[in-house]
Amino acid sequence: MVRRRTAGPGPTRLRRAHVAGFTLTEGIHSEGSSLPWHHHDGPTLCFVLQGAFTETSGGERLTCTPETLKVMPAGERHCDAFDRGDARGLLVETDAERARAIRTHAPVLDERVAFHGGLPAALAWRVYQEFRRMDDAAPLAIEGLLLELLAVVSRRRTEDLPEGSAAWVGQARDLIHADIASRPTLARLADAVGVHPVTLARSFRRTFGCTVGEYLRRLRIERAAEQLVTSEVPLAEIALTAGFADQSHFSNVFRRRTGVSPSAFRREARGR
Repeated sequence: MVRRRTAGPGPTRLRRAHVAGFTLTEGIHSEGSSLPWHHHDGPTLCFVLQGAFTETSGGERLTCTPETLKVMPAGERHCDAFDRGDARGLLVETDAERARAIRTHAPVLDERVAFHGGLPAALAWRVYQEFRRMDDAAPLAIEGLLLELLAVVSRRRTEDLPEGSAAWVGQARDLIHADIASRPTLARLADAVGVHPVTLARSFRRTFGCTVGEYLRRLRIERAAEQLVTSEVPLAEIALTAGFADQSHFSNVFRRRTGVSPSAFRREARGR
């Protein structure tokens, strides 16, 4: 069930829904308002839809802008100053039972961390779209998208090399980042870092939780999603820059990964 707009002292709540142990709330904070020091009983995700604000937590300040996705563990004290105009966001609160059930697979729930743009933002937009639609299939779609989002951001948090990892694993990753439009073979990457291809394949998967090919595809989609939102570059050019064979290939891969076409993603993100 979705509860509609309520207003009062604090933020203006536009809508709220409870889905499979998650509570989703869309709200607007007016310019000049603030939230004093507070905490949430369960882990939360907050996705900035419009506007910007400043959050203080753990002795650090974070400037949150459109497409910022921040994760806050249960009990973490923080305060927010809406000093950059009105701000609209989607807050996802995880109840204690659901958090316990998924924590092993979503360790990011115990961290204070923020992401901007890329695949996390693309998935968060999909959550928001289903939340706005809220038809009979939306709860199932929202649950699936939230679990995928948590998996993506949990994996990204492990992409810093674990202590004791071989330096050449990081070198291989850096070569991929340096030129995502290229089509490196496993043999060529292994040769560049001085190891056997089988050794690279095993160590890369163990370190980053995916194959070299999967990592490259994910990176290409993240870069493309960021360009779709922040530039007017044509889809065909984005496709080639990101390393896809052509616009059709790009569109098919992007739709499979995010659930929407590149043009729809750009239109919906820009229209809010």
